[in-house]
Amino acid sequence: MRYNGARHKTEIGATKRKKVRTVDFCDTLAAILKAAKTEQHKNRFQYGGLYHLNYYYTGVKEKDRTYYEVYSLPRTEEIPEGYKEISFVCIRPDGAYESPSTVGIMCRTTSKKVEGLEGFHFHQLRHTFTSNLLSNGAAPKDVQELLGHADVSTTMNIYAHATGEAKRTSARLLDKVVGGG
Repeated sequence: MRYNGARHKTEIGATKRKKVRTVDFCDTLAAILKAAKTEQHKNRFQYGGLYHLNYYYTGVKEKDRTYYEVYSLPRTEEIPEGYKEISFVCIRPDGAYESPSTVGIMCRTTSKKVEGLEGFHFHQLRHTFTSNLLSNGAAPKDVQELLGHADVSTTMNIYAHATGEAKRTSARLLDKVVGGG
């Protein structure tokens, strides 16, 4: 999902290489996602007609990629022809999708308020996650596929620094984020 400033539209589309990726995850994340889905159903009932449903509409083709415009509409609003419903994990209590820019704003705000997180960006969590996987013995090929890199050499060139010190630094960062240090 991205905001296209030239067209003033929020869009979704295929990855650079147009690949579909299946990501395995642990039981803990499965439980979190199930709880989020339960919360969404409760909110849908509580908000009634004010609850938003999310849709995509075929937008534009650009460099052999199709981008689909994304819209959130109240359940009471008539759905324009050609709109197809889509389900997101990250939505607001009223059902509207949560834009990526909101996450960026939250990270910038947090980085200003929490000592040691100056300059923190959401994408750094990807690096922390990957460094921790590799330093704890994950197979580089599995990590490469999880990240969507074209080949394992890309992964290893970027994450060759995944040492014990990187792991300790990541753990200290996580402590700061969750309020333990």
